[in-house]
Amino acid sequence: MSDRVGSNNELGVVICRVCNDVLYTLPTNGYKKFYSVCTKPECSGQFKKGEGTST
Repeated sequence: MSDRVGSNNELGVVICRVCNDVLYTLPTNGYKKFYSVCTKPECSGQFKKGEGTST
Protein backbone atom coordinates (compact mmCIF):
# COMPACT_ATOMS: atom_id res chain seq x y z
CA MET A 1 0.00 0.00 0.00
CA SER A 2 2.69 2.52 0.93
CA ASP A 3 5.37 1.30 -1.49
CA ARG A 4 4.74 4.29 -3.77
CA VAL A 5 4.79 6.93 -1.03
CA GLY A 6 7.86 9.12 -1.35
CA SER A 7 8.88 7.72 -4.73
CA ASN A 8 9.73 10.20 -7.48
CA ASN A 9 8.13 9.92 -10.87
CA GLU A 10 10.54 10.62 -13.70
CA LEU A 11 8.27 12.82 -15.79
CA GLY A 12 11.01 15.11 -17.07
CA VAL A 13 12.63 14.12 -20.34
CA VAL A 14 15.82 15.43 -21.98
CA ILE A 15 15.78 15.24 -25.79
CA CYS A 16 18.58 15.82 -28.30
CA ARG A 17 17.65 18.92 -30.28
CA VAL A 18 19.29 17.52 -33.45
CA CYS A 19 18.25 13.84 -33.66
CA ASN A 20 15.33 13.88 -31.15
CA ASP A 21 16.67 10.87 -29.21
CA VAL A 22 15.71 10.70 -25.54
CA LEU A 23 18.93 11.19 -23.58
CA TYR A 24 17.61 10.59 -20.07
CA THR A 25 14.72 11.24 -17.70
CA LEU A 26 14.52 13.38 -14.59
CA PRO A 27 12.35 13.28 -11.48
CA THR A 28 10.01 16.28 -11.74
CA ASN A 29 6.66 17.33 -10.28
CA GLY A 30 5.03 17.32 -13.69
CA TYR A 31 5.78 16.63 -17.34
CA LYS A 32 8.72 18.77 -18.47
CA LYS A 33 10.65 18.66 -21.74
CA PHE A 34 14.26 19.85 -21.94
CA TYR A 35 16.55 20.00 -24.96
CA SER A 36 20.27 19.35 -25.17
CA VAL A 37 22.69 17.93 -27.74
CA CYS A 38 23.82 14.31 -27.52
CA THR A 39 27.39 13.09 -27.91
CA LYS A 40 26.94 11.58 -31.37
CA PRO A 41 29.47 13.17 -33.75
CA GLU A 42 26.83 14.10 -36.31
CA CYS A 43 24.76 15.90 -33.67
CA SER A 44 27.51 17.74 -31.82
CA GLY A 45 29.22 18.66 -35.11
CA GLN A 46 26.03 20.00 -36.69
CA PHE A 47 25.18 22.03 -33.62
CA LYS A 48 28.64 23.59 -33.45
CA LYS A 49 28.65 24.49 -37.16
CA GLY A 50 25.15 25.86 -37.58
CA GLU A 51 23.92 26.25 -34.00
CA GLY A 52 21.25 23.63 -34.62
CA THR A 53 19.90 25.08 -37.84
CA SER A 54 20.26 23.72 -41.34
CA THR A 55 21.73 26.45 -43.53
